[in-house]
Amino acid sequence: MNNFDFRSVDFFLKVAETLNFSRAAEELYISQPALSKCIRNFEKEIGVKLFDRSTKHVELTDGGAVLYDVWARLRDETQDALITARRLNGTDIPKIRIGLLEFGGVIDTVSPFLEEYQDSHPEIELSYEIFGFTELKAKLKNRDLDLIINLNTESEKEQNEYHVKLLKELSLYIIVSDRNHFFWRDSLDFSELCDETFLIFENSYSDEAKRSIMNHCREKGFTPKKIRYFPNMKSMEAALIHSDGITIGYDIFFSKSDSLKFFPTVDAMGTHTLIFSWRGELSKHSTQLMNFLETRLQGSQTL
Repeated sequence: MNNFDFRSVDFFLKVAETLNFSRAAEELYISQPALSKCIRNFEKEIGVKLFDRSTKHVELTDGGAVLYDVWARLRDETQDALITARRLNGTDIPKIRIGLLEFGGVIDTVSPFLEEYQDSHPEIELSYEIFGFTELKAKLKNRDLDLIINLNTESEKEQNEYHVKLLKELSLYIIVSDRNHFFWRDSLDFSELCDETFLIFENSYSDEAKRSIMNHCREKGFTPKKIRYFPNMKSMEAALIHSDGITIGYDIFFSKSDSLKFFPTVDAMGTHTLIFSWRGELSKHSTQLMNFLETRLQGSQTL
């Protein structure tokens, strides 16, 4: 073995840790056939069969397990040594700052993936902060954040300022608590909400929510008789759970709660998508993180 290929070692380690060629390929950002070919060539090069493969299962061979123990330890020690060397050399560790919407569903789903990414990439420093719509966009505009997860409807006015990557389509719901008389219904139409108290975000929190909801009410032939405004997500969620008011939003707004019911809207009030937004050019590390999150979130059942 004259030319030892460390890239192939990285590929081997990823397959060994996932025991799934398709998932490993997604995390390595290459095609599954290309990964399979690389592993086959690597096995020929080193003279060791690394995996037992079938149509349903992938397992390490005894020889593969021995090499995994050594190479995984070497990878971890190399990463630790690299971090130490950079610090001793006065070299900055790459940093990624990501912003999340302060929605229970988004935080509950995304934060474990961020922790997973940080654990597997100790050579970078990853931080994430949680904000409302308006503050999140301001942080990105001022370059206090490198990458944010936002809604497409909240970024339409600034679309010429940001780069956008669509992440996942969202469904819009009429949301009520068990204190509302509609809670026990099987279905609910928007036109039936004319006598309800609407819970809506203040303009300082979202410059889109009020306009969109009010326009849709007018299209249905009514204006809400009573509106309560809220400066943030937490206060809205508390009011929704403990009152008979209603709101229009996404299931990702809230952590799972048996006291809330979500009625799908027949007409979706436009297209609604969870997106990545950034300004300027993303660093290599930020791009890798975005691709990693995209793969994880698109496969998630909670978003």
